[in-house]
Amino acid sequence: MVDSVIRFENVSLGGRQKPRLEGLSLTLSGGVTAVMGASGAGKTSLLNILAGYERPSAGTIQNDLSVAWVPSGFGLWPGCRVIEHVKDKGLLELLRLDDCHEAFPNTLSLGQQARLSVARALGSSAEVLIMDEPLAHVDPRHRPAYWQVIRDYLGDRTLVFASHEPETVLAHAGEVCCLADGMLVYHGDTMELYVDPETEDLAHFLGRTNWLSAEDQRLWLGGVGAGAQSLRPERVDLLPSSGGNVRCLSSQNLGLYAESCLRDDETGEERVFLHRSTTSALTGVKVAVQWLALLMVFLIVVGCARESALPEIPVSEFKAWRLPIDGPKLPSPRSVATGLNDEVIVLDDAGRVLVFSSEGDVLRRWSMPDVKIGRPEGVVVLDNGEIVVCDTHYSQIQVFSREGKVLRTFGQVGRGEGEFIYPVAIARDAQNQLYIGEYGSNDRIQKFTAAGDHLLTFGSFGTGLGEFQRPSGIVWYEGTLYVADSVNNRIQLFSDDGKFLRELKITHEGESVSLHLPYDLVLDAQANLIVVEYGAGRVLSCSREGNLIGVYGRQGAGVGQFHTPWGVTVDSRGHLRVADTGNRRLVAMKVGL
Repeated sequence: MVDSVIRFENVSLGGRQKPRLEGLSLTLSGGVTAVMGASGAGKTSLLNILAGYERPSAGTIQNDLSVAWVPSGFGLWPGCRVIEHVKDKGLLELLRLDDCHEAFPNTLSLGQQARLSVARALGSSAEVLIMDEPLAHVDPRHRPAYWQVIRDYLGDRTLVFASHEPETVLAHAGEVCCLADGMLVYHGDTMELYVDPETEDLAHFLGRTNWLSAEDQRLWLGGVGAGAQSLRPERVDLLPSSGGNVRCLSSQNLGLYAESCLRDDETGEERVFLHRSTTSALTGVKVAVQWLALLMVFLIVVGCARESALPEIPVSEFKAWRLPIDGPKLPSPRSVATGLNDEVIVLDDAGRVLVFSSEGDVLRRWSMPDVKIGRPEGVVVLDNGEIVVCDTHYSQIQVFSREGKVLRTFGQVGRGEGEFIYPVAIARDAQNQLYIGEYGSNDRIQKFTAAGDHLLTFGSFGTGLGEFQRPSGIVWYEGTLYVADSVNNRIQLFSDDGKFLRELKITHEGESVSLHLPYDLVLDAQANLIVVEYGAGRVLSCSREGNLIGVYGRQGAGVGQFHTPWGVTVDSRGHLRVADTGNRRLVAMKVGL
């Protein structure tokens, strides 16, 4: 990734009554950046200048990189057919445009035109992609899958996109620029703005929140913080309580969270709280406000406060292994597995398979057979040392020798048995039978022999029990499969003949512990589960029954920190290896004192 690829210095853009942009200075250093703001805040103006469609009336822009633009009006070529816009038929198929190759833009629906504009940009060789609310006209049900196509085809290029959807920004943007009345009011880390915004106005860029002053916290939370702060709905619970002065006057479920009006009977003050949805009837009953901090749980009852910390996994050594460079690029690890002699097998976003020694020395490396349309994700090592890789974007499985020779390939694009859309997760059992998870609205798990013969299929796309939204991690133990159902924020258990068993409930001292995008999991030497959470930037350990053992890490780039960790493995000595993807490093951790 190139540093400081784009720089705005005191940029302004005139308007009829007032400047559309005023005094804007910022540096975009690669990766994915979202631009947010209310209608008229200047989002489109900023992107227009970045794309070269408009020129600033004052200030300078430094950008020597090639650009592909997805404007709000799509910018399609009216006299060119779909296939003339995008030559990559595989990309058209992933964006569900494969049945209209010969169509002209004016015959397409708005959703199809939006996807075609995105496909044209992704299929270009441009170094910077600029997208103005790229999927606003697309069916919301399919947006996550299309966004995953964008991320997968982006590679190491820079993406700047405008959006008014907090969920989209949180899911895909490492940084965010917030505009108000043509001025930049925030530019920085997306999760930092979500978790710890400086003001209430900034907090609401990324969704509704409970903004509490120090006095509010004293009254409703028993005196938690010294200053004002934001408590997002997922960090607040309301529990029926036999004591205290707080009563729930009304409550309604809003889907992802609930909204309740509370009254303190002692002071007469009332306040609306956004909180986790509950099946309990709260209206008319006394309640306790429970604040779930990132790594702390505070149970507050007016007049009596109790604080308990989640236990921490003891880590005595934390080392960062850098991957070999690939030309000018510093690749990121995506998947990791343990091989023979505790070798560490890594897949990176340069499309390479790297084999490290247990001490971090590169022993062997090779490239996937083809990476023009995407890089692999998901790797496992068989008892004989063969390395099995999910060739994600080619909808197939590659089996390599220890030296990197292709031994066999199985699978093809499709939704039938033995076919794949996006295979991303893989595990093996004691007989070297393979369990492969896929996504792309075809979310399910298929079982194969080591030779590639299909045995069974189970699961489907959805949010119900036994259904998945991106099953991105799988581990087998004594006839049971543990599946990291990442977008549904849970772990589900199945028998290895495909029967759903249960959802794993992780608890500590009787309280639930939530997962935030669990992306991979593995068993340690004691057969306890180790989970990496892409969204929380941490490692979590629990028993197979769900009893929390401890957590380690938080969002960041320093020692003891992770940024979008993607994979995890454990060697024979109990040492952890974490694919710390956002920080472009492999972390080697020694657990224990």
